[in-house]
Amino acid sequence: MVRLAAPDEIFADYPVRGQTRIKVMTAPPAPPAGVTYRPMTAAEYPAWLAAGEQRYLADMVRAGSHTPEQARKKAEEDSARCSAGRGHLRPHLLVLQADGEPIGNGWLRHGHLPEVTYGYSLVVDPEFRGRGHGRSAMAIGEQVTWDVGDRAVMFNVFGGNEAAMSLYTAVGYRVVEETRSCDLAAGVDG
Repeated sequence: MVRLAAPDEIFADYPVRGQTRIKVMTAPPAPPAGVTYRPMTAAEYPAWLAAGEQRYLADMVRAGSHTPEQARKKAEEDSARCSAGRGHLRPHLLVLQADGEPIGNGWLRHGHLPEVTYGYSLVVDPEFRGRGHGRSAMAIGEQVTWDVGDRAVMFNVFGGNEAAMSLYTAVGYRVVEETRSCDLAAGVDG
């Protein structure tokens, strides 16, 4: 496994397992047209947490960074930590809406680093994808970040999610670290 801060052709054939991305904002972001947000309610929280755990598990397996068993264990541990620390993480749990209808959600942690919000998730539900809502969701994340006084948004994206990586590049997020690994055949001496 290697962690890269810049592309290196030596590792070009190693699959991407994950990327850390960031966008520094120098001016308030423009609010998106047609998509709004509201705080997540306590009643919505349990279903959001369960769905997020399953999505997280699937992302780790798809990226090839964890076996299904490892991913399940990590997802359960991280979910429990999230649930237990909900009041202490300064989270901002959002429900994204278009025409008053929920279309997705977001989980942002403000002050992750000085003036940096960490985006744990920003999700547009599958039936609403392909309509520009992904760009709107990113803009909302930036708007909320700016409004609380942070000036950068940072997050991880798992390998195998080329559609998301393409979106993030298109809206100005740069890669600060990329993890790649190559599985070695059993019995290979190294």
